[in-house]
Amino acid sequence: MGKLVNLITLGCALLTASTALSQSAPAAALARGANYVALGSSFAAGPGIPEPLGVCGRSDHNYPNLIATALDLNLIDVSCNGATTDNILDTPQNGAAPQIDAIGPDTALVTVTIGGNDINYTSSTFACAGTAPSERCTANLDQAAISAAVNQLPAKLGATFDAIKARAPQATIVLVAYPRVFPEDAANCSELELSAEDTNYLATLGQQLEDTFVSTAANHQILIADAYVRAAGHGPCAAAERWVNGNAVADTGIRYHPTAEGHIEMARLVLTAMGHN
Repeated sequence: MGKLVNLITLGCALLTASTALSQSAPAAALARGANYVALGSSFAAGPGIPEPLGVCGRSDHNYPNLIATALDLNLIDVSCNGATTDNILDTPQNGAAPQIDAIGPDTALVTVTIGGNDINYTSSTFACAGTAPSERCTANLDQAAISAAVNQLPAKLGATFDAIKARAPQATIVLVAYPRVFPEDAANCSELELSAEDTNYLATLGQQLEDTFVSTAANHQILIADAYVRAAGHGPCAAAERWVNGNAVADTGIRYHPTAEGHIEMARLVLTAMGHN
């Protein structure tokens, strides 16, 4: 853990913020030991990043743990593989209560990484990985349902943030965007193991997710820590400092998910968004 925390500290000192800061005032300073609740799906939980904790794929080296250690906060991490906005708001998952139940009036910080499962982004990528180009995998997806889900996502994310604010009016809220899975030259990235047609469809879906994150953060006046916009040179085909895996796991994490380095970067960006430069 010491090495990772040192990396965060160095990153915070060197990194110029690339976040869309939507709050009118800087985030309030957090007292040591303040309650920090981490909400989200597998991109927050950190499956495949040692060491795993419990049935939800949470790692003790995911970005919530790195942030909590760097700021000496009391972490309540309820992120879980496969979670949707419904699992945050009102739908139990894996025998656990809706994630928002972890938030109370004394919660000082909330981070949120959610939305990909609402639009079947990752599951569609999993389904199409490694299929022959002639199979036209994405053409066989229910694209109409996915498109409808994309259109519904801003309202779902908005309802999520409104509910968080109602439970913890004084909390700093940071939306942590997904690191970019499909780089700008995705069609030439062999690590994705997708046909050109499938790559284009899924890359567009990833961009739509990112656009929704940015607009929602602005509309609801919350901070955003955006690894997506800093992804150049860190995608699945990067030679080094890979923030996200392709179909094969290069080092840590699981396929099409952040690596340990990706979680370090997300933690850096959250700290920067909160003014810890």
